Amino acid sequence: MSNCPVCGAEYIEEKAEFCSICGWDLTPYPQRAKPSKTYLKKEQVRLQWAKQMWELTRNQQNWSAKFDELHGEMQQGAIARTYLQSQLEWVLYRLEQLNPELIVSTLLRLEDKIGAIPDSTPAISEVGMDYRQLTKLLETGKWRKADEHTWEILLQIAVREDEGWLSAADIDSLPPTDLRTIDQLWQQYSSGRFGLSVQQQIWESTEANYTEFCDQVGWRVKENWKYYSELSFNENAPPGHLPVTAWRQRACYGAGKLTAAENFARIAAKLATGDR
Repeated sequence: MSNCPVCGAEYIEEKAEFCSICGWDLTPYPQRAKPSKTYLKKEQVRLQWAKQMWELTRNQQNWSAKFDELHGEMQQGAIARTYLQSQLEWVLYRLEQLNPELIVSTLLRLEDKIGAIPDSTPAISEVGMDYRQLTKLLETGKWRKADEHTWEILLQIAVREDEGWLSAADIDSLPPTDLRTIDQLWQQYSSGRFGLSVQQQIWESTEANYTEFCDQVGWRVKENWKYYSELSFNENAPPGHLPVTAWRQRACYGAGKLTAAENFARIAAKLATGDR
């Protein structure tokens, strides 16, 4: 028995021509022909390349499995939420029959709180976007790279990679499902500290005042507008600090023809719509 030089799988020399796992050519060199040094060097380069590709493929398969696992967990969460709501409705019905004057207001408040639990039904992409890289970056706490990749995703789903910025029409047409996926991933891996909906809540609390909003999320400190390189790319940053979707160079500048304030107002309006 011998081992494949690429993936390490065992094979029988007399029977195998190609590796059954990775497909590498296992044919031995002809005994009468001695390979030249140049040929052997090229073969070594080709072997190294094959090993790198095999390792890359294995890593992609592992992340695909993790993504599928996350998908299943989110589905289970959605099922549990639906069951909890159905049980609450039954309890409400029974208690209201007993003494509605005393309990209905309290139970309605309870129902509102449970109803506010975010729906964790997995929303992936309307345009076939692969979110495994963003998941990997967030899971490993690489906040800056995750933020930069989030911006790349927005440009890709808007087909604006060449331009490098989003117009008002681009923002208005961003797929709601993809925005929800981006938001859920950021919230999940930051324990609810970062995300689009976190920023939306802060925006509403400031009554759509961009300057005050930037003060709260840490994009503006002591009347100084932050440059992108000055942001806090760590889990101790202020709530809503990431991701950055309204600007790229400095918080008071825009990205494209709109100002940063106009960009964020547009994004906030998109998030506030009921179909997101």
